[in-house]
Amino acid sequence: MSKTIDLGVEKDHIESLTRANGITAISELIWNALDADSTLINIDYKKNAVSFIDEIIISDNGSGITYENAQEVFGRLGGSEKKIKNSSPNGRPYHGKEGKGRYKSLALGDLVIFNSRYKSSKGIKEFTITIDHNDLSKSEIGDPKLIKDNKDKTGFTVTIQNVNQETCHQAIDQKNRKDLEQKFASYWINYPDFVILFNGHKLEFESLIKNSEEKEITIQDGSLTYRFTIKILEWNFDIKKKAYLCSVKGVPFRELNLGIRSSIPISIFIQSNYIEKLHKENRIDLENFDDALQNVFGESKKFARDYVRRRLHQYSGEFITELKSKGIYPYKGEAENVVEVSKRQVFDIVALQIHEYLPTFDDQDDQNKKFTLTLIKEALEQDSTALQRILSEVIELPEEKRIELAEILEDSSLSNIIDTMTEIKNRLNLLNGLEQIIYSPDLNKNIKERKHLHKIIVNETWIFGDNYTYGVDDVTLKNVLKAYLKDSLQREDFLEIVEQSENKDLQTIPDVCLWQQYSMGNAGKENLIIELKKPTVDAGFTEKTQIESYATKVSNDPRFPKEKTKWKFILVTKDIKKEIEPYLQQKNRKYGHVAEGDNFDVYILPWGHILNEAKLRHEFIKEKLNLNLQDNEEGLEYLQKKYKEYLPIDFKS
Repeated sequence: MSKTIDLGVEKDHIESLTRANGITAISELIWNALDADSTLINIDYKKNAVSFIDEIIISDNGSGITYENAQEVFGRLGGSEKKIKNSSPNGRPYHGKEGKGRYKSLALGDLVIFNSRYKSSKGIKEFTITIDHNDLSKSEIGDPKLIKDNKDKTGFTVTIQNVNQETCHQAIDQKNRKDLEQKFASYWINYPDFVILFNGHKLEFESLIKNSEEKEITIQDGSLTYRFTIKILEWNFDIKKKAYLCSVKGVPFRELNLGIRSSIPISIFIQSNYIEKLHKENRIDLENFDDALQNVFGESKKFARDYVRRRLHQYSGEFITELKSKGIYPYKGEAENVVEVSKRQVFDIVALQIHEYLPTFDDQDDQNKKFTLTLIKEALEQDSTALQRILSEVIELPEEKRIELAEILEDSSLSNIIDTMTEIKNRLNLLNGLEQIIYSPDLNKNIKERKHLHKIIVNETWIFGDNYTYGVDDVTLKNVLKAYLKDSLQREDFLEIVEQSENKDLQTIPDVCLWQQYSMGNAGKENLIIELKKPTVDAGFTEKTQIESYATKVSNDPRFPKEKTKWKFILVTKDIKKEIEPYLQQKNRKYGHVAEGDNFDVYILPWGHILNEAKLRHEFIKEKLNLNLQDNEEGLEYLQKKYKEYLPIDFKS
């Protein structure tokens, strides 16, 4: 005789557990079967003449559930033994933990009948449980009966009637099978001894996985260290790119959008005891999971982007070989260093994407193809921003592919290496060129230091330190400096002198003052003031007294609060008089640091020292990148190309 079990829970709460799409609902029933050690799961359905689904039956050959346990599981929420046990009798890790998954079946239909066949001391017993969507607070459980003709056939069957056509079609639609294969893939890798059939058609795993890769990272949580395995599966079919938070054995507890663009179909499975811990504590379903998991998820996305980049480069091999055989590949010889290798990897990826997604590329003759590829190479030589502009405005690559390539370039280390390399190479060339036009007799005869050199320095303040790369022009700062010029430096003019296009008598041009302002965040602002002396003036006592007086007066100006403002004054000359050389080499100070106050520092430095310091900073990075500069001519050519409006055409003659 059947009996009614009252859950004792508000109907609205149970109703919330029944909401799910078709894929989620059918997945929960498959997980219940796997948690019961099933090796064969059949999902059968029947359609009528108008393609409506009459019923769905999910059956398995697992261990079933005992009558005693069923009363506990169906008698109250959270009554599942999975809450106190971590694995099934055969050692499979449980997916669920509170027995709520059974209510997801009501998303597929209003009437669900569960039939359990389990081993008892007397043999195989069978009973049914019925849940009606119209009376959610109760379950009907039938009496157990001994089955004499099915001695060893345990299992569980779920029959869904009064079906919801929309969610049921989602559950059985062949187009959605790939989502299920993706969802259960990591579990299958660890436990491949099960088969899932939809009306006799098998879900595939092994033949659909094209490639896999994994890496391990660790995080510290208090005194405990947790290990994470990040596993990437690449598929032979297109899928929605997902990330899964899993147990150590690959049981997914939460599904997330991977959040990267890629033409390569991949899924990420993040596996860890830490995730199991969060799952047990009901903390994995929070909208924003904890910092540790957030960091791991971020690292997983980086790993995925790196994987995509490397695979794209690998897939480009045949195409690149063809380009080389035709002589239209723009790089010659073997790559000499890591930068050149990186450049070619990025180029190969971009070229492959253009070949595959630009319909007119194959129609071009080899000469036009060579021009297109050379254009890409030149853009890469500049920076990734230039490349995006070329892809958009000249080659007209579809927007979706441009966005995908932008993500690969911006989030991989390659574009950082290339952009950094380009900047380091350009800076070293500029320093090399500056050194020659300042000190080489054959060159500086045609270079007017004040008219040419100083205009370049205005745009290259990084020479004085990497923190002076970006600055702003401040009107108040200009007014403050101007107010003290005549008094401290015996000058009435100001920066306007370097903005003049013509200067007939260069020897009468007074000294030039450059300035920029840099944010120190909450600490306020730092002002860099550079006093450039004219070529005929070497730094001595007079110049030292002038710059120190100027620094004292400017730094005490009430328009800049002392507690929020710092000042750095640098007097730059070609040479230093011996009379002040001891002041440039004071104990416990950097070379050239001649004076300091509460909020200011004063330096006197020769050009040779400044250029040498800048070169040393950049040479270190150059050596790490194994970057080769050609010769002096390369530096001069770069300088003339970048600042041709400031340099005479014949300055090298």
